Amino acid sequence: MKPKVAIIYLPYNNLRYIPEVADSWVVQDYPADRIAILIIPNGSSDGSQDFVKDNILPRQEVDLPEVIMIDDGINHGFAGGNNLGIKWALENGFDYVFLNNGDLKLHPNTISELVEVMESDKSIGSSQSQIMLWNNENTVNTTGGVIHVAGYGYARDNGKNILDIKVQDKEEIAYCSGAAVIYSLAALKKVGFLEKGFFMYHEDLELGLRLRFAGYKNVLSIKSLAFHDYKFGKNSKMFQWIETYRYVVLLSYMRFRTLVLLFPLLLMIEIGVWLMALKGGWLKAKFKALISFWSPKNLRLIKKMRRRAQHLRVIKDKDWLRFVSGRVEDQGKELQLMNIINDVIEGIWQLAKRNIDW
Repeated sequence: MKPKVAIIYLPYNNLRYIPEVADSWVVQDYPADRIAILIIPNGSSDGSQDFVKDNILPRQEVDLPEVIMIDDGINHGFAGGNNLGIKWALENGFDYVFLNNGDLKLHPNTISELVEVMESDKSIGSSQSQIMLWNNENTVNTTGGVIHVAGYGYARDNGKNILDIKVQDKEEIAYCSGAAVIYSLAALKKVGFLEKGFFMYHEDLELGLRLRFAGYKNVLSIKSLAFHDYKFGKNSKMFQWIETYRYVVLLSYMRFRTLVLLFPLLLMIEIGVWLMALKGGWLKAKFKALISFWSPKNLRLIKKMRRRAQHLRVIKDKDWLRFVSGRVEDQGKELQLMNIINDVIEGIWQLAKRNIDW
């Protein structure tokens, strides 16, 4: 029989997307009796819960697979909400979980192609669909996550025409986007779920690193398609979370000798970020990120994550740093300033990387 897949859908205040997303579940070419859909509203305040009760739950086993809504009225964040679904899937004998972003609809082959990739190689811990834009299906949203040397994660090939990208099926990527990713539950039983200490942003990056540390691969499935209503975010809260968690990731996963080697480069980047925060009106958020980073809560989080990473580690720093870039690219006009310094940072990073043999 085909493996069992749980689709975890977090429509946090995404009521307007739910009808089309649900219709995309109907047309999946994967056996409906091997799928369950877990809807977790995460305390939405836009009426999503009532809409699901009245319009989605009655459709289960009519034109939809089994549908379950898990709703305690609390916003658990991206990690916490998805973890509720992952826990349910493990307890009910599923093989895989697919994270379905609130504003992402599926192609009929999304699940079947991802499962085929996962079943082809048991060393694959996660696989991502090729994600296109919701309203422009010839434009790429992401072909995989890129990790910047400063700890940022960003979407590769964002905004490019599908004819202009060069990717291969099952190619390894730094991490899979949490918008449309399938995880092996056998792998998650070994490495753990999404990090609940991350409320928003970089959760997928961190879990991708954790899987790699344990010897698993993160890969792209170019045959599996999904469509995301993505827009580059530009708000101070997002900036604050990203700034906090990027350093949490670096300090949790890099060996101390790597951090020492990269300190001059990271310091140079940090100065640049402060200047960009000043220019972009994010200075207050940057200060808040700094205060948040040094909070007892996040210091305990780093200690816990670092201990866990070292326990799982079967690779050297040089093995995962080959997926790290010194460039920020394809992120829209808001980050055009990065084009000026990309070559400088990338050049220094390449020189430094040659000396990392541990």
